[in-house]
Amino acid sequence: MSTPTKVRVRMYQVGFGDCFLVSVEYDKPLEDGRAERHMLIDYGSTRSPRKDRAKSRMRDVAPLIEQHTNGVLDVLAVTHRHKDHLFGSADTTGAATMRRLKPPLVLRPWTEDPTLQPDATGPRHSGDPLLGQASASFAAGLANAQTALQHLSEMPGLHPSVVAAVAGQVRNAEAIDLLDELSEADQGRYLFAGCDPGTTDAIPGMAITVLGPPTVEHDRRVARQRSDDKDEFWMLRLSASLEAAAGQYETDDVVSDVDLGPGPVRWLVDRLAAQRSHSTVRLVRQLDDALNNTSLSLLLEIGSLKLLFPGDAQIENWQHTLDRLPTEPELRAKLRDVDLYKVGHHGSRNATPRSLHAIWQERPSHLPMTILMSTRDGVHGDTPATRVPRQTLIDALKELGPLFSTDDLDQGQVYLEFEADAQGGPFRPVPDVQT
Repeated sequence: MSTPTKVRVRMYQVGFGDCFLVSVEYDKPLEDGRAERHMLIDYGSTRSPRKDRAKSRMRDVAPLIEQHTNGVLDVLAVTHRHKDHLFGSADTTGAATMRRLKPPLVLRPWTEDPTLQPDATGPRHSGDPLLGQASASFAAGLANAQTALQHLSEMPGLHPSVVAAVAGQVRNAEAIDLLDELSEADQGRYLFAGCDPGTTDAIPGMAITVLGPPTVEHDRRVARQRSDDKDEFWMLRLSASLEAAAGQYETDDVVSDVDLGPGPVRWLVDRLAAQRSHSTVRLVRQLDDALNNTSLSLLLEIGSLKLLFPGDAQIENWQHTLDRLPTEPELRAKLRDVDLYKVGHHGSRNATPRSLHAIWQERPSHLPMTILMSTRDGVHGDTPATRVPRQTLIDALKELGPLFSTDDLDQGQVYLEFEADAQGGPFRPVPDVQT
C-alpha cells in the first residue's frame, strides 16, 4: 500500500481571492501509476494584485495549476459561491483549463445542491443529518436574494463603487454552470458539518473532517434566525427586502436627464439617489455575511499533518464546531495541533474566532503553525475597525508562527510553495519558486 511521504501547498497570487493547491506525494505509485494526488481549494479572484506585484489573474494562474498537477486534478473544492472563490470557472482560460483537468470529485456546500427543493420535508439521504424544509428554504432564499440584488443593481443611479460591490455578491452564473457540469454523474458532493466527503479513494491517506457549514436543522444560528419568530429566517427577510427595494426604485425615478438646477427638487432627487445607494450597500453586506456562513470549512489530515481551510466561514458557521469542543477532546486536540492554517475570510475580524486562537496559544513554542493569507490590502474597509485584513488579527496570528501573505509578494512571484514531511512537519517555504 502506498503511503504519503510529503505534502505540498501552493498559494497562488490572485490579488483578492483564494486559490490553493494541496498535493500529496507517495512512497510508491498508486494503482493508476501516479505517485501523487492533488486537491484544489477555491479558484477565484475579484481584484488583481497591487502595483509592482505579479500581474497574475485567473488566466495566468490556471496554466500553472495544470502544470503543477501534471494535467490531473483529483478533487476540486469550492468553499462557497462568492466570486473571489469561484471566478476562475467563468474566466475563459480558467474554464477551459478546468474542463481539461475535469476533476472526478467536486466538493461544494450543501446550499449549492441543485436537487435541494424548497418544499423538502425531510432528510435527503438515510442516516445523514437532516436536510429538511428549513434548510431547503434557506438555500432558496439565498438564490432569490441574489437575483433580487442583481435586479436592483441594474437600476440607474447607483454609484460605480456600489455596482462593483454588488458584482461580488451576485450569482456568478457562468461559474456555477460549469461547476454543475463538472458535478454531473454523481461527481458532485454537497457537504455539511459531520458528513463524509467521499474523498478516500480520490486521495488515499487523506482524511477530511467537514467542520461546516451546518445545516439549518443542525444549528439555526447559521441562518441568523430572528429571536421573536421561530419560523422566519433572516435570509428570507433579506430576499423580501431586496425585492421591495427593487420595486420601489422602479416606480421612483431618482435619476433625471433634465437639468433640474439648484433648489428643493434637486435636493430631493439627490437624497433619493443617496438613499438607494445606502440601502443597496446595507443589503450587500447582509448577503455577504449570509454567503460566508455557507462556506465549507475543512480540516485535512495527512500522516501526522493537519491543515485547516475554513474558507470565509464567519462566527455563525464556526459556532457549531466551537460548541462541540468541550465534550469532544479529540476534535479539540486536532484543532489545537493544526500545522497549517489558511486565514479565514482574508483576515476579516469575525472569521478567526478568539476562542480558537486561545486554543492555539496552548501549543508548545517549538511547534509553530504556518499561516497563509491570500488577500489584497485596501480592497475592503477604510478604517482600522473595518479594514481587511485586520491588523490586530495579523499581530495575534504572528505570535503563533510565520505568516505569509500574497500581498507581501513584491518580487513578481506568481505563487508561494510550502512543503512538509507527512509524518513530521513542520511546513517550510520552498525557495526559488517561479516568478
